[in-house]
Amino acid sequence: MAALLKRFFPVIHCVCPFEKQGTGHALRNARIAFENFADGIFLIGHTMDYKSLCMIYEHVRKWLPGGWVGVNFLDVAAKEDWQLLTKLARRYPDLNALWIDNMPNARLDIDPHIELFGGVAFKYIDPDLRGEDLVADCHRAKHLVDVITTSGPATGSPPDIAKLEEIRNAIGNQSSLALASGVTRENVAEFLPTVDTFLVASSITGREKNLGNQEYLIPEKVMVLATEIHR
Repeated sequence: MAALLKRFFPVIHCVCPFEKQGTGHALRNARIAFENFADGIFLIGHTMDYKSLCMIYEHVRKWLPGGWVGVNFLDVAAKEDWQLLTKLARRYPDLNALWIDNMPNARLDIDPHIELFGGVAFKYIDPDLRGEDLVADCHRAKHLVDVITTSGPATGSPPDIAKLEEIRNAIGNQSSLALASGVTRENVAEFLPTVDTFLVASSITGREKNLGNQEYLIPEKVMVLATEIHR
């Protein structure tokens, strides 16, 4: 069977749509991502509720009707409100992906074209999971999500290569594995043999003082990382 395509999704840490920059922040970052060869974007809101993130998604989708856009509703998944998460996915049939840091108890009843990303051995939850417990979680996750998503111990921290190899061996070569922390242009080559999907923010962003000191993607860094991943 053919090898899985390598995919690169910058993660946009959205700001409240009612504050300065608001939805314009997400739109500017989305434009930078797509202009510099990213395969899509993920919208995430660390300091806002799902209603605000829905508003941002709607603005981005209006501007980008054909682009690949995923969302992580952190507040909903943290409460394990799978019913609400399912309703949100059904509200947006043009959504490309839904990302949750943890794992649902059962497969969510959402449109099959929406890719479900779910955390295994994920930061701040159980990043050090190894051995039989990790293998068991991987086998379970294959039935619950489309893209098994892992990370290092914290934001901006890469995982051990041995951990990635253990996950890859457990899920096989035809299941998608995403990495959501610690990826840089300097280390990405180490992950390419085991990881097919990269969710990146820390190493490709900076704060713009003249734009409210908000976090924006840096075009040159996005392009360089995209080139390394797609080579």
